[in-house]
Amino acid sequence: MRLLIVDDEPIILGGLVKVIKDAAPLGTEVREAGNAFEALEVMKGYMPDVTVTDLHMPEKNGFELMEEAKGSGLCDRFIILTGYDDFEYVRRALRWGVVDYLLKPLDKNEIAGLLTHIDQELPTEADSECERHTKRILAYIENHYMNDLSLDHLAELMKLHPNYISSLFKKVTGDTFVNYLNAFRIKEAQKLLGTHRHLSVSEIGRRVGFENKHYFTKVFKKYTGITPGAYRTSE
Repeated sequence: MRLLIVDDEPIILGGLVKVIKDAAPLGTEVREAGNAFEALEVMKGYMPDVTVTDLHMPEKNGFELMEEAKGSGLCDRFIILTGYDDFEYVRRALRWGVVDYLLKPLDKNEIAGLLTHIDQELPTEADSECERHTKRILAYIENHYMNDLSLDHLAELMKLHPNYISSLFKKVTGDTFVNYLNAFRIKEAQKLLGTHRHLSVSEIGRRVGFENKHYFTKVFKKYTGITPGAYRTSE
């Protein structure tokens, strides 16, 4: 299990690392970060299974860290640490789907039980690697579909072989990378056609990643059966 611990107070961070290393299941790899920005950089190469983070950090707090990490597919399991026994924080944390909410100072037995439970629920190492890569790739497409994307671009960005990404796409989505990307773009175009009626079809095409209006219309018709203009009229 890969575990990341985030706290902006060095003395507290050192204490957390010691307690959690002692409490974590055998074989757990633990890394640390002194703030949310550093945590996001560590996540890009580390891809933790779970992140233990303080809520109250300057510039970017724990909630903002979770939002960005989840949105980028870097981590989706979080344990929240805070010294504030406040129900509003608990409720907000639960809305984010955190694994648990713990008050400082940490109870070693409590964190040991929680980490053991998480470790038992994690996929096998091979499945876990595929899951990490898949979530990161799909999250990247969701956030950058409007840009010029290709298998080679993704492969360079993710430091993976294009053939691996291609086979991963087929395994997870049942579709090719190009079909998945185009289908996603067309769904976004459908939303814009319904909500941004002041925009031209060409502009909507550009906003979802199609620079050429005729190609956009061709792809749109392939996936919906009608042209963008006809779709807008029918809405």
